[in-house]
Amino acid sequence: MVYLMTSLPALSFGQVPPITIDEFNKDAKKQLSAKHFKALQSVDIQKLNSKVRVQQISSLIKTIKEDLSEIREAKAKNRQAKTERLPKKALKGNPLEREMNIMHWQWEELQDIEAGKTFTLTEVLVYKLKLQLVERMYSFDKKKGAKVLASVVDPGKNKEDK
Repeated sequence: MVYLMTSLPALSFGQVPPITIDEFNKDAKKQLSAKHFKALQSVDIQKLNSKVRVQQISSLIKTIKEDLSEIREAKAKNRQAKTERLPKKALKGNPLEREMNIMHWQWEELQDIEAGKTFTLTEVLVYKLKLQLVERMYSFDKKKGAKVLASVVDPGKNKEDK
């Protein structure tokens, strides 16, 4: 784990990902034991799953899943969301701003988890989750997003354009 963590590029929120998740997984598979690599494969912040025995990570992912479900349900019922862990300020703004706020909150939570966990499986797991966040952030395409928004706001217009 020491070699893996020292060979990985530093991550910063808002930065272009310096490595892809595939490159990270390839390096991790070479450097980690089969047991640790299996644990690494079981965490995914996008799919909101974690079968890993690191309590803080499992708890965070479970809470994110529950809070996002509550946000969707509240929106469908036109009421204020009552999130367990996600701060209310993260829910402000347009959909893109909210998504960025939520990702920033997730980033900060992950930093808290990895604090003081140098060269441990926890640090490797957190690196993967943070890498997924920066990859997701840079996958947003403003033109495609505007098209999707327009189709939701005015579905008839979208049919006319075809």
